[in-house]
Amino acid sequence: METQKNYGKIGIGTKENAKLKPSKVKIVGVEIQTKTKEGIVMKSPLAHILVKHPDREEHVKLSKIKIERNGKLDVVSLWVSLDDDGLFQKSSAITSLLNFLKCFNLDDIVGKDIETIEQSKEDTYLCLKAY
Repeated sequence: METQKNYGKIGIGTKENAKLKPSKVKIVGVEIQTKTKEGIVMKSPLAHILVKHPDREEHVKLSKIKIERNGKLDVVSLWVSLDDDGLFQKSSAITSLLNFLKCFNLDDIVGKDIETIEQSKEDTYLCLKAY
């Protein structure tokens, strides 16, 4: 059983969270999330791309990608969207990632190098760069 902390007595820290900079990373795996944190089955699963960032020892999970659509850059989540044949939808973010890496399926992207980029000036979390 978890013990509760007295958050009313906690002071202000002096350490900032370590922020990862955009960099070339190596894809080391893919995880598909099918349930929410609460254990509810998701309507559409979400792909998490596991990467090895040069500034972090443990693997980093990225589930968003920056792509070019209609002449502008968009950040989209890697939702698993299948067509009637059970294949990734032609216009999905996962298909954009596969095409960018010149791969036919998610297993093929393991071992590939790809750049990361900040999602935007306002949202500085990293995402995969596929344009």
